[in-house]
Amino acid sequence: MRVDSAPGADFRYSGGGYTVLQQALIDRSGRPFDALLQDSVLKPVGMGDSRFAQPLPAALLARAALPHDRNGQAYEGGAYTYPELAAAGLWTTPTDLAKFALALQRAALGKDKRLLSKETARTMLRPVQNGYALGLATDGTGTTASFEHGGSNMGYQNTLFAYTEHGDGAVVMTNGDAGAELAQSVIRAISAEYKWPSYQTRVRKAIALDGARRAALPGRYVTREIGDFVIEERDGQLMIALRTGQYEPLYAESPEQLFVLSREADLHFAADAKSGRLVSGAFDIAFTRAD
Repeated sequence: MRVDSAPGADFRYSGGGYTVLQQALIDRSGRPFDALLQDSVLKPVGMGDSRFAQPLPAALLARAALPHDRNGQAYEGGAYTYPELAAAGLWTTPTDLAKFALALQRAALGKDKRLLSKETARTMLRPVQNGYALGLATDGTGTTASFEHGGSNMGYQNTLFAYTEHGDGAVVMTNGDAGAELAQSVIRAISAEYKWPSYQTRVRKAIALDGARRAALPGRYVTREIGDFVIEERDGQLMIALRTGQYEPLYAESPEQLFVLSREADLHFAADAKSGRLVSGAFDIAFTRAD
């Protein structure tokens, strides 16, 4: 791993950074990472069905959901083994993740010190760059303040969302590469039922782009944070493949702002269509055209 920008100057999701943090904790404590996290986080919060373990012990495999690709086919050989425990090594359940969210909520309110002190919890939830705090995306203020995190390993897509100032929240876990859209849809349904201010379904009107503008958009675009994405035109319809590689329709709200239906993600293009920003929740990511 190489440091190629000044710390604090920009935001970039970094699994590699968590690998460095994992080793720092091991060096400081003198203990294996899994044992350290078991005693400092999982046990105090009551996450009895969670383990930092790669691979999962054979005794627990029978309880594990098998991973599937975007076509619904089970991955041969089962779950991928990730050597980086901090970034990708947690096995857990929706109930246990909800316990973690509740413990963090209560810590931030000064009602529970099992996980963190109130001061540390508030620091953890304070945005640093682009709406991202210490390990969690954040949004809103006051009673609408919230935190969330999406888990993405091969064959698994999961979402945790919770409010900071009260106990509402939801956890949806799926065992498929196409599960992110499903998880987001479930949380939107929960939000509608409980009348949350977040994750409300938006009704948007798409416009038809003129031929010149539509022709200027197809191509490959590069980001530092999430890699490349591709826009193509197929039978008069703009299509986009984001991180999953699966193409979906891309709609225009204006000549400069485009959106998809599967998730909360807007593309804001410059007038020349050679650069712009991808905005998704707390993420605000710059992109440039590569071809």
